[in-house]
Amino acid sequence: MPTPRSVALPGDMTLTWMEAFNAGSISSITALYDPSAVLWGTTATDLIDSPAGIIAYFERVLTMQPAPQVRLGPHRLRVLDDMALISGHYELQLGGQRLPARYSMALRRSNDRWLIVDHHSSLLPST
Repeated sequence: MPTPRSVALPGDMTLTWMEAFNAGSISSITALYDPSAVLWGTTATDLIDSPAGIIAYFERVLTMQPAPQVRLGPHRLRVLDDMALISGHYELQLGGQRLPARYSMALRRSNDRWLIVDHHSSLLPST
């Protein structure tokens, strides 16, 4: 799995994030977030806006049993100088269910690597 320091291209972020999530690596996934990042997690009831809050969120989610897993679907990447925006679909396997979901990430280049500064993830609404 690429380390957070190896996220040199914004297009690598989604795969790196998914691999860290699926490995249950709290330290690897939280290292992908900028210290000023904001997270609106799939199972969060409040907006998370601190490094400690992001760590606590992933400690709760990644220790669920059975372990949750993510499978990425189609996504779009737009690079705007030192910022990048990614929006897409994924499937969340949680509690024995496969749930269709969506996400958006805003990334910022910092010291030749990309970090998440804003992340929203939610289940797709029922039709």
